[in-house]
Amino acid sequence: MDTPQRGSPRSAKGNRLGMREIARLVGVSPITVSRALNDPDKVSPETRDRVLGAIERAGFIPNQLASSMRGPGRIIGTMVPPLINSGIAEQVQGMSDEALLSGYQLLLVQGDFTAAAEEKAVRSLLGWRPAGLILQAFVQSAPARQLLVDGAVPVVEISEIRGKRPIDMAVGVSNFETAYAMTAHLASKGYKRIGFVSTPVHGNDRLQQRRIGYRQAMKDLGLRHKVDLEVEVTLTHQGGAEALRLLTQRDPKLEVVFCSSDTLAIGAVQECHRLGWKIPERMAIAGYGDVDLAAQLYPSLTTVRVPRYEMGREAVRQLLRRLAGETRSSTIISLGFEIIDRDSA
Repeated sequence: MDTPQRGSPRSAKGNRLGMREIARLVGVSPITVSRALNDPDKVSPETRDRVLGAIERAGFIPNQLASSMRGPGRIIGTMVPPLINSGIAEQVQGMSDEALLSGYQLLLVQGDFTAAAEEKAVRSLLGWRPAGLILQAFVQSAPARQLLVDGAVPVVEISEIRGKRPIDMAVGVSNFETAYAMTAHLASKGYKRIGFVSTPVHGNDRLQQRRIGYRQAMKDLGLRHKVDLEVEVTLTHQGGAEALRLLTQRDPKLEVVFCSSDTLAIGAVQECHRLGWKIPERMAIAGYGDVDLAAQLYPSLTTVRVPRYEMGREAVRQLLRRLAGETRSSTIISLGFEIIDRDSA
């Protein structure tokens, strides 16, 4: 049997070395090894390089659970819905990139647009003793909100910012204003019969406000509006195609469909092609989100551009400023939006 040589990355029992063994190899204390991992600014660059080199050679894996039990660490927790659409994915990528730059890890836990799922996800996140939390929507559940207040950690909610009081801080846009602006934009181009398509709005404050914004614009502009010109479908291309068929059955003279997601709008465009309808002559289509495919689609998609990636980064920045004592509670940051006028409407 081979005997581990002096300085081997494994113990005599064949197990990976722990923090104490790493400390002995480098000639420092275990607390110095811990600081090199969790608070590198408190360790000299030379010592940090020696510790990290030994860790890499040894294949050392820190005990994250034990670290979390000692108190708030360098973890930022976030709650995401079961189906992560492209918009949520952009936000999470922005959060991850900004967290990494600051030496933090992003921990994702699945939640949902129900009170029970929110409470479960919040309990799970707080159990990791995070430095702070970033939530992908305003928390609807009263018990979950109370847990967050009692948890005494900074909280940033990324969501609709109109008419909401955040638990702590909020970053986002007014979905009401985005939908109002797109509806008014379509009306300014001469469209009068405008349908609205979304996924189920129950429990989703973003979609609720988009639909309210659409309705208010229709009312303010004196345009024909009926509830049967609104449909809810699944967040798929097939859902967008189905919505187009339903709306045109209800109103054969419908002129334009405003979709609350580019995914739905792309499905509606594909359905128009299948039916042999020219866009926008026979039917105009507008979306929301400005995904990469929106500009490459034929015809290119008129849509609402929202800086979702930047929302994620800004949420982390606000959280870190709070941890540094630079910001106060009830901070609301609006990042704005842009109507992108292309060929589909």
